[in-house]
Amino acid sequence: MSVLRMGEMAVKDVKKYLETNQTIVFPYGIVEQHGYHLPLSTDIHNAEMLSDIIAEGLGCMVAPTLNYCFSGGMLPGTINVKPNHFSAFVVDIIESLTVQGFRNIIIVPGHGGSESLENLRESLRIAKWMNPQLRETTVLLLSFEDYSPLAYKAVFEDHDFHSGKLETSMMLAYRPDLVHMENLTMDPPEIAERLRQDPDSYQDRTYKTGMKEEIPSTKQHADVQVGVMGHPELADAAYGQAVLDEFKANIIPTLKKALNL
Repeated sequence: MSVLRMGEMAVKDVKKYLETNQTIVFPYGIVEQHGYHLPLSTDIHNAEMLSDIIAEGLGCMVAPTLNYCFSGGMLPGTINVKPNHFSAFVVDIIESLTVQGFRNIIIVPGHGGSESLENLRESLRIAKWMNPQLRETTVLLLSFEDYSPLAYKAVFEDHDFHSGKLETSMMLAYRPDLVHMENLTMDPPEIAERLRQDPDSYQDRTYKTGMKEEIPSTKQHADVQVGVMGHPELADAAYGQAVLDEFKANIIPTLKKALNL
């Protein structure tokens, strides 16, 4: 792929770019537990592979990837940034890009954590509400599964949420050098199935009062030691490539039409 990467450009290059193009893709991911067969950086690569597809299809620039947000997982290697801190940081980045002259900003999450997404979506809405400079900037927060029926089926019908067939296949297609299927390990069957049926069941929430108003104490269940939520044993590079091709076929014409590109 031939992609313009902002971080590799000089000031004069960005100035020249902005004379004819005000669209930029902003990817973010996380450093997070992804079983024993995938790297901690999996969600960073998710964001980058999808952003590269968009940037190539639109002929636009990609901003440097933000590598941190909120996981909630507590296994070694996971780096958590509180959702409000993460969202405030992203808003700062969006404001900075707008000040420079960017008018179409496409945010591409590589991590699907609901806490980060919900906080970010509302933080961006409030930022556009309160900052007049942002009102003429189009900010899109993409949902990957909406543009790939294969991915949508995997997540919402097959309960392949995390480190399973979908993510492993995409990594096999994009960064096979980082996938180590020989290390594939699962939690005990009853725990693995529980995680597939309820991805939030990795959380152990405790209450003292029984009142609905109480804020619970939360930690990761001690019985979750691997944290795979899906079926990575079914992963296949061809399937991963089909997902990426499907995403490209759907997202590019949609963005071109929406942004008048």
